[in-house]
Amino acid sequence: MAKKASKKKKSTSKKKQSGNIFTKILIIIFVVVFVGFIAFKYFPKNNSNKNQKTETQLVKEENKQTPKDSVIKPEKKPVTRPIEKSAVAKSIEGCWMSTTGGAVLTMKDFEYRIDFMGVDSGKPIIGTYFVENDIVTFSNKQDPCKDTAGAYEVNFDKHEISFKCKNDDCTKRKSTLVTDWEWLEE
Repeated sequence: MAKKASKKKKSTSKKKQSGNIFTKILIIIFVVVFVGFIAFKYFPKNNSNKNQKTETQLVKEENKQTPKDSVIKPEKKPVTRPIEKSAVAKSIEGCWMSTTGGAVLTMKDFEYRIDFMGVDSGKPIIGTYFVENDIVTFSNKQDPCKDTAGAYEVNFDKHEISFKCKNDDCTKRKSTLVTDWEWLEE
């Protein structure tokens, strides 16, 4: 009988060990996913500087003479950004939470990203913006509305901003931006 009791102890200790290993693997996977999310959220790739031309370069290219036989195709120009940040541009930089729409707006270095929350959230809206007086002009880098500019009047008060649409043909961006936004501490 003593042999049977010792066999039972061995089998339960093996079950505990396999349960501990499974728990450790789950914890490691969770930590890796969490660190990856934080790295993606706070350290996004910034490849826009490689492909973006300054306003001076665009003007020079427009003024170049082309042969009479060549066909000039109209093309969409990316939104260019000013070199210095205005007071409004500095004030709107940061991470903002929509008070009604369940979205997060991140604005930094004349680039913006709108992330949507929830199961049916879809892809984020990513693009560039520039500020002139109190008008912010957004342009998406990808669909929806790739290279389509939209102008908004910005109003801000301490930790809140709002955008009033002046002209935007991108319905998804328009429906998201025209709400009140609260500043999130980073």
